[in-house]
Amino acid sequence: MSLSADDLKTGMTVAALLISLISLYFTKTNWIQSNRPIVTAFVTEHHSGNMAATFNLVIANTGNRPAVRVQMHASSENIKRLLETNASRKNVQMIESNFLKSSEIPLLRNGEELTTSFGAFTNNPDEGPWLKYGSETEIIIKYQDLHGRKFESNQPLKIYAREGFGGGVWGDAKV
Repeated sequence: MSLSADDLKTGMTVAALLISLISLYFTKTNWIQSNRPIVTAFVTEHHSGNMAATFNLVIANTGNRPAVRVQMHASSENIKRLLETNASRKNVQMIESNFLKSSEIPLLRNGEELTTSFGAFTNNPDEGPWLKYGSETEIIIKYQDLHGRKFESNQPLKIYAREGFGGGVWGDAKV
């Protein structure tokens, strides 16, 4: 049985069509993966002195699409890892409130960072203990894109000074 020229042309056409469809599939998959929100959270130092350091919790969308219904989750055990053992109930509730349904962010634009206060590390006995400096825990961030696709990321959250993470920073030049 021999193949005619028309049979070869038809075979090549079908092969080209299959390659085009596979290419279209991978192009769409790559576009979806790269054009999406990417939401992260981290702790930054707001202010520090010789008696205390105050911290902010920052949630950022570093992706190239807006994120909706952004919410952070952490178990009570994970939250307790960030706190001194004898932290006041008021201070514990302030930290826990960041992980409640009521703290959901309806819309986080691409490139946007939102900040909220996140406690303090202090040696002042009048303030009482609060955050445990250097402590770290795992949190879950859940969010959606504008088309309703759901995303979830697990990431660490650490209480420390991001500036000088290696132990120091250069001071400004004195004139």
